[in-house]
Amino acid sequence: MDIYEYMARLKPRERTYAERENSMFYVYVHELVTNELIARQLITRKAMRFVISYTTHGNKTKAYAETHPFASKRTANVNAQKYYKRFDVYIAQSVTMHLIYKGRLELAWAIKSINKIGIERYVNQLIQEIWKGKI
Repeated sequence: MDIYEYMARLKPRERTYAERENSMFYVYVHELVTNELIARQLITRKAMRFVISYTTHGNKTKAYAETHPFASKRTANVNAQKYYKRFDVYIAQSVTMHLIYKGRLELAWAIKSINKIGIERYVNQLIQEIWKGKI
């Protein structure tokens, strides 16, 4: 039997409640932080979509082509390298990756502090964490 046939027969593993809860916390905090950064005009929605698609599959050209649908393949290949170096893309990527590496408990505390001190002050703290390099 071929290994691919065997793997196709197996159903995917059910995620535990903790894994589902972790992703829910991450999505909630990430959406709040992203909306606040867009309101401050530090990043754009297009840059955020580029970062999310690049983080998903790891291909800059494909991510650029997804966010800029009218770009040809050659244009996407050339511009993706330049677009990746833009400041708003850099901020979006650093915030996204910083939140990804936070655990479930840290994200729960983040939600608690957002409810307590507000999203503006939490984003200020998050920017300082990223700037100082603390994880």
